[in-house]
Amino acid sequence: IDNGSSLNVMPKTTLDKLHFNTSHMRLSSMVVWAFDGSRRDVRGEIDLPIQIGPHVCQITFQIMDISPTYSCLLGQPWIHSLGVVPSMLY
Repeated sequence: IDNGSSLNVMPKTTLDKLHFNTSHMRLSSMVVWAFDGSRRDVRGEIDLPIQIGPHVCQITFQIMDISPTYSCLLGQPWIHSLGVVPSMLY
């Protein structure tokens, strides 16, 4: 979970491991600027049911051809869809 991210990101390698029918993936012309300033294309978008605790949420992920250390990144769109207010230290 990254409350600073404006996207829900899933690497293509993670989607491939789910054995999910990629015909449900929608095309995307979105471009993402990575932390290092490099430009990354979004390969597509897909809505997936994700269980978080007792809740099952339909989450739109941007699929990217990247090799991060995480399986997926849940950002602000997920947080806002559930009406969650993340706590922050000041």
